[in-house]
Amino acid sequence: MKPNKIKSLIPREFKKYFWDVDFDKLKLNKHKNFILGRLLNYGASDTFNWIFTTFKNDEVKSLLLNNGKQSLSRNSYLFWEKISEEKNLWKRI
Repeated sequence: MKPNKIKSLIPREFKKYFWDVDFDKLKLNKHKNFILGRLLNYGASDTFNWIFTTFKNDEVKSLLLNNGKQSLSRNSYLFWEKISEEKNLWKRI
């Protein structure tokens, strides 16, 4: 599998998940952990495919391991902890 190249743009339809920040100033390479954490915590089915194709499984696991319990709700943390073990979801589309 080739290394994942992070896409530079966050889809405009995800703006609703970033109500408290200036969406146009978010940079995926600079604010990756914030963006990923927000989408893991508040995202819905519309964000899942984008997460699976934009981030490596290891990036999600790292966020969960390093600060997932602090930055995610308990339900989101447990859900994504389980999902991160499902290797077939992380295949490139």
